[in-house]
Amino acid sequence: MEWRQQTSVSRADAFNEAKRWIEEVTGKSFGCSDFRAALENGVLLCDLINQLKPGIIKRVNRLSTPIAGLDNVNVFLKACEKLGLNESQLFHPGDLQDISTRVTLRRDEGNRRLKNVLITIYWLGRKAHLDTLYNGPQLNLKAFEGLLGLALSKALDEGGVPVKDSSDSLCQNPEEECQYKNYRRGNSADSTDSFNSQALHPNVEGTFVIQ
Repeated sequence: MEWRQQTSVSRADAFNEAKRWIEEVTGKSFGCSDFRAALENGVLLCDLINQLKPGIIKRVNRLSTPIAGLDNVNVFLKACEKLGLNESQLFHPGDLQDISTRVTLRRDEGNRRLKNVLITIYWLGRKAHLDTLYNGPQLNLKAFEGLLGLALSKALDEGGVPVKDSSDSLCQNPEEECQYKNYRRGNSADSTDSFNSQALHPNVEGTFVIQ
């Protein structure tokens, strides 16, 4: 199987597992086959984290407006930070924007942004695994091995890589200088767009690095 095909399969595994987990935890259906569109208004994400940590989000804006959706996504990301996720483990709110009409962007930009969302769901799933008070459905972390790289996933499972500090979380070797630690959501070119200068790209080993 060619590398690009392997990458697509790995991404599909992560998409399917993330969808299954969110639906089982929230008890709600995605409602459509488009992963991005199902999460764009932030309602499912807010419902998800409220199931993991009841009451962490006091109000979910259920109005069907773009502003309401952006508000929910930002509230979700802040709740993730309260649970201990680092800013570098969080996607940017703009990663869930519909960019299908923005012809000036690269063809793979949509996929790159959704990978960021999947990575956040992965770290949230790890938090659920470690929470002794949570007894709901668990995320199958192995479904994300193709996204993160088998070596990193194994190191995380064995406790070889700190979970709370993601500054080195995407580095395969401790000697490597991981540029991911320099990412901040404020680095983006505009306040609602994804970070463009530090994009996640898969390398030949199937892991994701910043370029």
